[in-house]
Amino acid sequence: MTDFTIRAENMDEVQAALRKYGKDAERAISRAVMASALAIDRDAKKRIQRGPKTGRTYRRGNVVHRASAPGESPATDTGRLVSGQTVRNLRKLSAAIDNNVAYAPHLEFGTQRIDARPFMAPAVEAGKSDFARRVADAIRGLQ
Repeated sequence: MTDFTIRAENMDEVQAALRKYGKDAERAISRAVMASALAIDRDAKKRIQRGPKTGRTYRRGNVVHRASAPGESPATDTGRLVSGQTVRNLRKLSAAIDNNVAYAPHLEFGTQRIDARPFMAPAVEAGKSDFARRVADAIRGLQ
């Protein structure tokens, strides 16, 4: 899946904290980064599992499913998309949200046959301000 990146806007403050507080700052900021990644992951999953779904309704065997419309987050059906998503530390001060489901990028970005049903991009966008707040709070907590 394509990566989404959130970068701290005020890296001078982060760099100053790292110089001044060393490993303590690194641990505190890394916790803030991971907390943000976990929050974005939760939001993306909620977008799939809940939220307005206004696409067509169809029956598959005994199961009735309401699909998402273009532009809405995908409607959960089997649960594979949600269960295929994980969060992990990459290295100091960074984390990744991965989805091992092959069709995840097709839903996120669309294809020639289907329009996009984004779930990660809206979650990342919504999480940017909380990310900045968490990093700032982590630095303030060191002082």
